[in-house]
Amino acid sequence: MNRNVILIVVIVLALLGVGAYFLFGQRPGSQASAGSGTLCTNQPPAATGLTNEGITTLRIEDLREGSGPQAITSNTVRVQYIGRLVDGKQFDTSCQPGRTPFEFTLGTGQVIPGWDSGIVGMRVGGQRRLIIPASLAYGERSPSPDIPPNSALVFDVELLEIK
Repeated sequence: MNRNVILIVVIVLALLGVGAYFLFGQRPGSQASAGSGTLCTNQPPAATGLTNEGITTLRIEDLREGSGPQAITSNTVRVQYIGRLVDGKQFDTSCQPGRTPFEFTLGTGQVIPGWDSGIVGMRVGGQRRLIIPASLAYGERSPSPDIPPNSALVFDVELLEIK
């Protein structure tokens, strides 16, 4: 009798564990829909105390470690992002309604050099802050009136998927 009760308890606990995994856990490499990442629903505060002159090298700060596969050069990745100037002013985001996550191939020059270097090593599900000097961003050639020439940039990035 005791053996049957123990067996039933173990089976019930195993089923509860499997159910919780599928209900709460995101499987590594699984596809996330636009806006489903926490970066868009719970935006980190802007970085403070930064100046263009004070940012001379790429700084990488992991805001949350991911648990999925790790991004390497030549991977195609999907990310959500928020781009700000050093004064905290937001100039671009993929989190706006109607926008979709941004997809690109690492290491091929499709993005600014600070992104090509700064996203390598991220794991799916992770969030990272990239503090990028102007030389690894747009330098003197700004693509937008919202980004002055020679601006250091701060990007909060969440890696949603590696394809």
